[in-house]
Amino acid sequence: MRAAQETTRYLAFQIFTGGIDSAELRQSLPQSPDSLLKTVEDIRGRVYVPAAAGRRLGFIAGPLSFDNTDEEIRKLIAASFTIALQTDVAVGFHIDDSMFWGRLKSLSLPGNVEWLDWSGKPGTGRRLDWSSKPLKIMPQLCLNSRGVTEEVRKRAALIGDEVQKGLRKLHDAGRDDIFIGVIAGWETQIGRDFATGKPLGYCALTNKGFSATHPPADFERARSEIVREFVALWAQSLAEAGIPKDKIYSHIAFMSESQYRLARRVRPDQTAASYLEAINATPPEVAFSPFNHPGFSTYPQPGHLEQLRDELAKHGNPPWASSEGTAIDPAVAEQSGPGRNMEGYLGNLFNHGARLVNIFGWGVGDQGNPFRKVAEEDASVAAYRKFLKAEVLQEDPMPAPEIPSAALPEKMRIIERGLPAYVDKNGPARVASLMQRLDEQIKQQRFAEAEKTADEVLPMMK
Repeated sequence: MRAAQETTRYLAFQIFTGGIDSAELRQSLPQSPDSLLKTVEDIRGRVYVPAAAGRRLGFIAGPLSFDNTDEEIRKLIAASFTIALQTDVAVGFHIDDSMFWGRLKSLSLPGNVEWLDWSGKPGTGRRLDWSSKPLKIMPQLCLNSRGVTEEVRKRAALIGDEVQKGLRKLHDAGRDDIFIGVIAGWETQIGRDFATGKPLGYCALTNKGFSATHPPADFERARSEIVREFVALWAQSLAEAGIPKDKIYSHIAFMSESQYRLARRVRPDQTAASYLEAINATPPEVAFSPFNHPGFSTYPQPGHLEQLRDELAKHGNPPWASSEGTAIDPAVAEQSGPGRNMEGYLGNLFNHGARLVNIFGWGVGDQGNPFRKVAEEDASVAAYRKFLKAEVLQEDPMPAPEIPSAALPEKMRIIERGLPAYVDKNGPARVASLMQRLDEQIKQQRFAEAEKTADEVLPMMK
């Protein structure tokens, strides 16, 4: 089934609909709502306004994971299309491509899970750094093993067949515009081993012809190429199953290079030695393939959107998706901190070519959940309506952070070591205001100013 060139832009809300039969899913994802229909009706009731041409309100159902049975996938896709027609809210689907697969026991066989080294020693489980306390899920799959690629093609064929049925229903009703598409991936990457924290990928690299005696010239680049091929495998398989390529999006996540440089300067002992290792070999370029539009996680992060826009420009500025995100950094949310302005967040994305923005947080947890508060607060609802009415969205830029000089960390260490003795001897009066200023400058990443303040404090430590 062919689709006309897409011009509609979608503001969608992720609804977590994955089954909770596996322990890994239960601990890692929010519980599914009691009623998918009621959740969609809640979103529509609170957000809906008559939309301008080319603007649609939508929902995204998922994750559709290997942990779901074929029948569960069929029922979810069919129900979602029915709800879209009932509510006039556009529908899309979000695939977990490799994390939750425990139902498929064949994938736990040797050769289908990743190794810790060239000897073939299997990993202990995949590490998810979705909060300050890492989560352990089932082992990282070997992304290019025959068993894994066969399961990808089978699941893509199933999803494609069911989506085509839904598309025919929409077409018969004259509602082709309420299909958003399929997000093929859930922050696709080669994750780290849980127990050791080591990078994985030796199984997939062995399948590419590498070995201990013939390693790749660039280990991280070679792993990155494997991730890129896996992104393309899912997208191509879905396209071959009948889903229009213009309706397929990838989903990867990356830390900005500027944030990495900052972390490397400030915490070198806690930061990976290379940028590619720090982002699990998943730079933004791996999101692109001939079979999909690129998609990314887009939580607020200094320098992130600048790097993303540079990468999009290298590829001719195609339509793209915020496959996951909202107006609060997860690290801030974990500390119950405030979110950012939702209008500015949406403006940062839609004003720069995003076709789809998929908001995480609606209906998740209790009313105090930071993600839910940001997604559902009145100011955010007003921003959603502003987008739907095609009014101009103001932006909220987050430029790349200032990188401190190489000398500042050592200056800070000298101050930290000498401060207690200085206060014991002289009291806090002279140094208190300086230290308060220094602390504020560091927190606000105004490092040049912080170094000048540090230079005022240092002579006092002698």
